[in-house]
Amino acid sequence: MQKQYHRSLFCTFLVFVMLTLPLAAQQRQIEEEESRPAGQAALRVSVEQIRVDVTVQDKKGNLITGLTKDHFEIYEDKVKQDITFFEPVEAPMTAVLITEYSKVMAWQWLYEAIMASYTFVDMMRTGDWIAVIAYDMNPEILVDFTQDKGAVLKALQRLNYPGFRESNLYDTIYDTLDRVEELDQKVALVVLSTGLDTFSKKNLGEILDRVKRANAVIYTVSLGGNLRARAEHRMGAIQRLDFYQGDAALKAFAKSTGGESYFPRFLSEFPGIFQTISLLLRNQYSMGYVSSNPSKDGKYRKIKVEVNVDVDGDGKPDKLKVNHREGYLTEKNG
Repeated sequence: MQKQYHRSLFCTFLVFVMLTLPLAAQQRQIEEEESRPAGQAALRVSVEQIRVDVTVQDKKGNLITGLTKDHFEIYEDKVKQDITFFEPVEAPMTAVLITEYSKVMAWQWLYEAIMASYTFVDMMRTGDWIAVIAYDMNPEILVDFTQDKGAVLKALQRLNYPGFRESNLYDTIYDTLDRVEELDQKVALVVLSTGLDTFSKKNLGEILDRVKRANAVIYTVSLGGNLRARAEHRMGAIQRLDFYQGDAALKAFAKSTGGESYFPRFLSEFPGIFQTISLLLRNQYSMGYVSSNPSKDGKYRKIKVEVNVDVDGDGKPDKLKVNHREGYLTEKNG
């Protein structure tokens, strides 16, 4: 009798919960949990096949689509490799938006960071997964991976007033790469930053080494370009050097992973930049090869992809812009 009573109470409670939660929200939550990016990384140096994701553009920046395996050649440390896997990929993007938001930034840059963040989120399409991280002294996850644009926009409303003067870019990149390392999907980090780092535990050498080992592509978008252009002549030598180092770091993060770096001067440039990033992430060629060098020496191996195709029909191969990760780190036996 007592068991029957408890069972009745449980059923009543269950019905109450089901009625008080909106069905649409329940369904969306279930679908997100089932399809949320998870699993093992797509590119792991422990497996025999090395995966390389490639984007191809002409000299005007237009994406080149419709290419086949025969148009590509892959080299590892200048040795040609046999392509064992090839697939054109047109798919939704999985991206982490990382935005700097600290007191080290001028108020114009804070405004730029907010406007740029909203502009990027506005590019979301059905099927896209977006997470947002803001950083000052520490990275803060404003919203985890979601397909709900409204949830992302709501999360951005938390960017009201920065809490700290420190701006720890290196630690934030390092932490984010660790978090996305095990995802099946190819993940992009879209970094909105001045490039300045004031107090990170990781130094520049450590973060560059981590970026080289990353299973993610990084796109960097510099903040404060307009103000810097107008005020740089009044800056001291040390401050200018800090900005030059920041620019170099942003370029290195992107170049090492097969991404791009952008240095806009005006807010009006952001929509075009994010449109380009969106297109690049949605239109790639995914290919793989088994290295002809079987040794496990723990060394970094450089990758180069060449494309031979006559796009303009003049009978000669065109000079195209081919973006891909620069290499990978092998395992070390013992």
